[in-house]
Amino acid sequence: MTRSTRTVVVLLVASLSASVVFALLTLLFHDQVLAYQQARHPASAPASLSATLWTRPIPVFVVAVLYIWVIRQLIAGLARAYRRVRIVSIAGFVAVAWLLLSAEYPPWLRGVQVVQLAVLGALIVAVNRPSVRAAFPAVPDPRPRNRRAAWLLVLAAPLIAEVMLGNLPLTMLWVVLLFVPMYAGGALFIREVARRTGGSLLLMGVAYGLVEEGLALQSLTSPHLYGAAGWAPRLFGLNTAYTELNLVYHAVFSITIPIVLVELLFPAHGRKPYLRTGGLITSGVVALLGAALIRVSVPPSQDPGYTMPLPAALIIAAAAVLVAVAGARWRARPAADPLTPPRVPIVACALAVAAGAFLALIWPFAGAHQPLFTHGAWSLLPMAAAAALVGATLWTMRRWLASPHWTSRHLLAACVGALVGHSAFGLVSNADTGTDRLFLLAVIALTIAAGAVALHRMARPPARPPEAPALADH
Repeated sequence: MTRSTRTVVVLLVASLSASVVFALLTLLFHDQVLAYQQARHPASAPASLSATLWTRPIPVFVVAVLYIWVIRQLIAGLARAYRRVRIVSIAGFVAVAWLLLSAEYPPWLRGVQVVQLAVLGALIVAVNRPSVRAAFPAVPDPRPRNRRAAWLLVLAAPLIAEVMLGNLPLTMLWVVLLFVPMYAGGALFIREVARRTGGSLLLMGVAYGLVEEGLALQSLTSPHLYGAAGWAPRLFGLNTAYTELNLVYHAVFSITIPIVLVELLFPAHGRKPYLRTGGLITSGVVALLGAALIRVSVPPSQDPGYTMPLPAALIIAAAAVLVAVAGARWRARPAADPLTPPRVPIVACALAVAAGAFLALIWPFAGAHQPLFTHGAWSLLPMAAAAALVGATLWTMRRWLASPHWTSRHLLAACVGALVGHSAFGLVSNADTGTDRLFLLAVIALTIAAGAVALHRMARPPARPPEAPALADH
């Protein structure tokens, strides 16, 4: 290791140390920092400010792990580690500078931020010196990657899951930004893991739903959030109907459909990973930080005073891990009794009806529109019907997928149909103003038009190509 490289390593360690000191001081003088922030933001809820302070050690721990990993690679002389240090130094400088200028911490604590800023500035200068660049010549990496596909998936996941359902009115659409890191990082991370292991996207999507809804939002157990406790009888403290709805919804619309659509748009890349190891780790970290962002922003404002009991949190976390492991190890077998799929338009219509019917069977029964089914055992009837519909759809899709007549055009039609069905349901149930209705009508029209153009341009092979994505493995 050259002297210039050693300087970079020392500055990395110094930067990490300053971050750890800042986090520890924040925790040790929690009350003083909280009092300062309350004085600056008297309208903010104390619980929300306190939760933000207590989450400071989480990103510091994550960054510490990444720093150690990058330092080891840097000492080994890997060019990709050098590139990561350049990115981290600039990103860290911008983040600390913004935090310093926002003046969210007392003046005595901002002194530590000044030290952080000075160390990061020195790191930027040191890592860009010619002697350091010469020590890490670029070496072509033969492993395939597809950044365009990865970025498209990052955009598609939150767009499909939140915007196309009309969960928020247009005037509140900015709230979606809070969910983007978890949706984008989660979908990309699951796709990379599933394509490396050959596992099931659907099962991993269920694990994603457990993390977002159960641990980040606490909506699976909260007796107040979204009125979910009134949808159906609660079982062991669990909002049963809400849980059934969202675990299926996230598995299909937050994870599987965005991934399948992107893979159909990049058929030449097939099922090969879009990212290398560093990108895989980064997407996972972004997803975890996104979950933490949701946890400290949504529940304190939408469900103040509720904190999930520790046993429930441990059970849901364990369930998420078990389902994720099962998804990574899942190996689907073709159906023994294949069924010739109908024509492409019929597949699209069938999935549109199935998606809309599933949402309608559970979602409307939570409100005053269906008082007969709001409480008591009556609400179990639509839940059972929705479960039967999901089972019948999976059974039919599995038999279609086993047929030699199933093509990528059928798969695209299934995805487009499901999207149209779920947006049509959002038009009926979520849109409250004329503007919101026009927006969802435009979304439906654009989805149909884009799907029709893609189906028209898509080649019609006699059989599914070996690299075409298939829901049989999902």
